[in-house]
Amino acid sequence: MENYYEVLGVHPEAPSQAVKSAFRKQAKKHHPDLSAGRPNETGASLRAADAAMRLLLDAYRILSDPERRRAYDRSLRRRAAEEGGFDYRKFLKARPDDPESQAKLVVYDLLHELEDEAIEVYERAKTLGGEFRLERWLERGEAMDAEYCIAEEYENRERYLKAYTLYKRLIQMEMEKPWFRYFFDVVALRFRTLLLLKMPKVLDEEDFIDRLEEAVELGISRRDSAQFLRKKAEVHLRRHETEAAIAALRWAGELEPRLAGLTALRRRAGIQAGA
Repeated sequence: MENYYEVLGVHPEAPSQAVKSAFRKQAKKHHPDLSAGRPNETGASLRAADAAMRLLLDAYRILSDPERRRAYDRSLRRRAAEEGGFDYRKFLKARPDDPESQAKLVVYDLLHELEDEAIEVYERAKTLGGEFRLERWLERGEAMDAEYCIAEEYENRERYLKAYTLYKRLIQMEMEKPWFRYFFDVVALRFRTLLLLKMPKVLDEEDFIDRLEEAVELGISRRDSAQFLRKKAEVHLRRHETEAAIAALRWAGELEPRLAGLTALRRRAGIQAGA
């Protein structure tokens, strides 16, 4: 398995712009068209340059895409875990009352695509006593990666409330001290999609309004907050709570004046143009 970070010569935590810059620098060095113009180039060296260029393109294709890069990072960690030389999973499973071992077992199962087992371990560990938090037993970044994967699995299984709780906590942690960095836009998108499109299926309107208010308080971005406020105004209007709807619309307009749908909602709420 190629290490694409080594191919491009970047650190595994390098931001997207650094990946792009490294690719351009390496491409200038290995591009076959440039090699063909050099004196004394042989067919073998041209083929080598062509192979190097293809490898660079593969590396850039993976590392420039947040979703693919995240999956690739998990593959690298899985390979590292497999090089341990003994049955690490069996060792961890034999310690069901040790929260640190169970936290490591959650990560191991996620890396090896044992999602059902990972969730089972994660939920069982919460019954051990006290508050079971992965970041108590793992490095902060590793814990955040693992809980993001668990949140995804909860969402895929339509366990939306559990997914919401984990996404919200991860966003709070990221806002306090960045870890996801280039991947955070994907995390925020999943949270926004879950809240605006899926949560209404499992919550009554009062609970949904509470979750929208929580999301605004996260302060992900002005646009995200405005979208949550727009949805909040929609619910208030449906409940004939005009004053609350007007307050939400005005706040949304302050954050993102050109947000789609605000004008129509203002008309429904009876807000005069320019008010």
